[in-house]
Amino acid sequence: MNCSIVYYTARKTSLCEKALRRRLPELGLNLSKAVFATKREALGDALIEGFSHADMVFTVGGLEFADSRGIRDIVSQAAAGSRPLCHRLHNRGGSDGYLLRAGRQLLVLLPDDPEQLDAMLSDALADYIKTV
Repeated sequence: MNCSIVYYTARKTSLCEKALRRRLPELGLNLSKAVFATKREALGDALIEGFSHADMVFTVGGLEFADSRGIRDIVSQAAAGSRPLCHRLHNRGGSDGYLLRAGRQLLVLLPDDPEQLDAMLSDALADYIKTV
């Protein structure tokens, strides 16, 4: 299965990219595109573009913001009408991640920390992705 990655206001991009590139083949995923976004409008455009290339898009970063830049706020506003299936990816000692599924499309919101990201991809999320 192909996937795309959007780095949104990510600060540890290169370290997160290494962790993702190591984990994606283990999950049976091929990276089709990786892009960067620093503003909410650019994030929206990047998600639309990402889903045009793949049914799965990972975002890295933006979970630490509680204001209008926060990815939770942006995605919840965008997904309000579609009622996606949503799972919280609990993360001890860091930002929780989120998984949203609407039809065949899967959006995974991950923290901007390579260790937390790696832990999330190796636990229950890995099992879920393999069954999709």
